[in-house]
Amino acid sequence: MDIFLRDVSSAWSIIEPLMWLVGVISAAIYWLRVKYARRKKYANKGGRDFVIALQVGRPVSEAVKAYFGELDCLIDVEAVLGKSVLESDKDYKTLASELYRAMASNQNCPIKLVLSGPVGLSFLVGQLVGLAKFDVEVHQFDPVSKGYQALPEPDRSWL
Repeated sequence: MDIFLRDVSSAWSIIEPLMWLVGVISAAIYWLRVKYARRKKYANKGGRDFVIALQVGRPVSEAVKAYFGELDCLIDVEAVLGKSVLESDKDYKTLASELYRAMASNQNCPIKLVLSGPVGLSFLVGQLVGLAKFDVEVHQFDPVSKGYQALPEPDRSWL
């Protein structure tokens, strides 16, 4: 038994530094992968606002470009679905997913979002945005000023 303990002790004196080295190397590899993924993940590097327009029905792209001076991403129902109306649950899911994907790839900067479409789709998009905690400012068309107006950001005090 004494010989066995001595063998285990001497083996452990070799294994322990190797385990420490494997742990340090694993942590370094994980850190590098996370750093690389953060750089690769976002299309926008965060220097300016990212303007997205969701267009279902009424065309808004030119008005958004005129008001904001740019339009970084246009999600058009005809371009995404190949038709001009939302007919099924799958259509809503596809359009909401496309918008979510555009916002997720640019989440390291403030996002200005213009929604032109069904109220139900806007609600679904709001639920997705709420889950992800994006920095989103939603804009709606103001017929009085003929421009876009930012909506207030809700918080718990509204409840």
